[in-house]
Amino acid sequence: MKYRLLIILSLFVVQSFGKKFVVINSNNAGAGSFRAAIDSCNNITNTTDTINFNIPLSDPGFNPSYGIWIIHPSESLPSLIAGDVLVDGTSQTINQGNRNIYGPEIMLSGNKNTVETGMSIINASGITIQGLIIGEFLYGIQVSGQNATDNYISGNFIGTNYDGTASAGNYNAIEILSGANDNHIGGNDSLSRNLIGGNLYAGIRISDANNNTVTGNYVGISLDGKSPLPNYDGITIEGYSHGNKIGGMDSGERNVCSGNVAYGIDIFGAGCFANEIRGNYLGTDCSGSYAVPNTYGILFDDRSNHNLVSGNLISGNTAFGAYFYNNGTNTNTLTGNLIGTNAEGIAAIPNETGVHIDGASFGNIIDSNLISGNSANGITVFASYTDINIITRNRIGTDITGIQPLGNREDGIRISQGPKYNLIGGTQLTANTIAFNGKNGVAVESDLSDYNRISCNSIYKNGNLGIDLYPEGITLNHPDNDGTGPNDNQNYPVILSKTMISPGQYFISGYLDSPTQPNQFLVEIYIADFNDAGIAQGKTYLGTVYHITNGYWSDTLSFSATDSIIATATKPVNYPGNSLFLYGNTSEFTPMLRNNASVEAITVDHSFIYPNPSHAGESIHFALSGNRKYSIEIMDPLGRVILQKIPLLNGMLELSGNRFKQGFYYCILKTDTDINPWVTKLFVLDP
Repeated sequence: MKYRLLIILSLFVVQSFGKKFVVINSNNAGAGSFRAAIDSCNNITNTTDTINFNIPLSDPGFNPSYGIWIIHPSESLPSLIAGDVLVDGTSQTINQGNRNIYGPEIMLSGNKNTVETGMSIINASGITIQGLIIGEFLYGIQVSGQNATDNYISGNFIGTNYDGTASAGNYNAIEILSGANDNHIGGNDSLSRNLIGGNLYAGIRISDANNNTVTGNYVGISLDGKSPLPNYDGITIEGYSHGNKIGGMDSGERNVCSGNVAYGIDIFGAGCFANEIRGNYLGTDCSGSYAVPNTYGILFDDRSNHNLVSGNLISGNTAFGAYFYNNGTNTNTLTGNLIGTNAEGIAAIPNETGVHIDGASFGNIIDSNLISGNSANGITVFASYTDINIITRNRIGTDITGIQPLGNREDGIRISQGPKYNLIGGTQLTANTIAFNGKNGVAVESDLSDYNRISCNSIYKNGNLGIDLYPEGITLNHPDNDGTGPNDNQNYPVILSKTMISPGQYFISGYLDSPTQPNQFLVEIYIADFNDAGIAQGKTYLGTVYHITNGYWSDTLSFSATDSIIATATKPVNYPGNSLFLYGNTSEFTPMLRNNASVEAITVDHSFIYPNPSHAGESIHFALSGNRKYSIEIMDPLGRVILQKIPLLNGMLELSGNRFKQGFYYCILKTDTDINPWVTKLFVLDP
């Protein structure tokens, strides 16, 4: 790929009004050298000057095997301090022919990182550096100073060899520092693209610099956009830096930040705010079809805040796709991204975990993303003080249509090790779809993980439970709700009756066991959907009951006669200093198996189990109604059949201790008639 002058008009201005300095040898200094040309530009003001190259084939710096001319400065080249200069490496091609079919012909070499800086701009504006290979310096290109503005760096290979396949790394490739603002790295077409790879630390480092634009570059990936050419970090924004824009929603503005050792993009520092990361590919090839991994796609760290990450493809990374970390990192927004899928959102390119929020990072917003196909969890919220994060309107486990399965391998969302006051969903308008994940839809782990509200979401076809308050598996209601465990192990509502008022309209009533003030709870009612194990999850939100009297609740709702109904209970709470009641302890769904009978309805069909709880090795009895014959299946909480007995003789069954562990089990009683042919019972097995 060849790089050419992009703005023809500026060339005419140079020829008409400025001076043109031509580099005619690869010498370190003296007449005709690059150093002398920079010095000459610095001695002229108020003109637009050009540095062109026309070094002959006979020059000792020419490498005919690679088709490049190598300049070896013995010390840093002079900084450009006068504005309005075009440094045009593409002129060598015009003057000497296309000797390097892969890219630029002029290479600046820092002699294995012994020379500090390749090129630098200090407090100057209107400078363009294009069409060079810059490698093996400590700093490839530096732009610094508050008056360093409106400079362009485009069409360069920085840190790579002549063909963009191997490293000739600087320590940092490009640095924008110390108040430099409104500068431009790359552009919106392939001729403007910088190839930035093989550098020992950062591909692009923006530190204490504002309103700079980085578009269209390959950072950490080879010239063909298919293979890794790693920097340690791709793009870093640090210090006091705001208003910088990385990428854009036009495809030509997309940076591909892939193949880097650590981060594709990282934003760290309390002064890093109002930066925008849009439309980039982080962890894939240039087509968004397969993985070229960073370790992490994007990092928010060290109190960075109020940054926007929108419309990116964040997939294929070996650890987390998006990573929010460290005490004080807050109020960043991750919206409209594809995380764990290909660019079409229909196939998986897994990160290990899609989004990870950790280390007391708080108040971040995860909204309207597709988070699917990841090899562990879709979203993890981890550690104490990782609080008041908002997770809304995401598709977690589906493809881009929201219909087809593309599940995360483990949980859709996992909250673990003490986060509090996080919100998942909240209203019908902000609800998430959480489906087809390998384990649970939402799992809340550890005793200190409390006040995490899970509300109004569509949760279905997950491998285990829709909502799981650990320990793993269905947690039965406990008298008076003693308040220990994740989300204080909030009791779920018991559904007592479903009565048709008119076709399609039903009166639902139930009971909620709460030690105090049951009127302060909310009951959310859902149409159930059953996973492959036959366990119900809440797919379709129907409504919320706001009034509970002495623990009893009721509502009138519209649904089909064949629909199964389940519910959750939430005790709303305030985050300290906030009176919006956004948060709260949410229960698991009312447990139910596919036969539509709630496990709480243990007296259905006038039959019951005793002793209950029972013990391994003893006989349990089933008091059965009528003269019908019964058979029995015993299933564990995940719907796996542990024992079958056909027929059940004399209403008695002995439990073998090596088959049954402590816990609870469903008994599915089957009759030989069409009257109530399936009856679900529940029994508990103590040690």
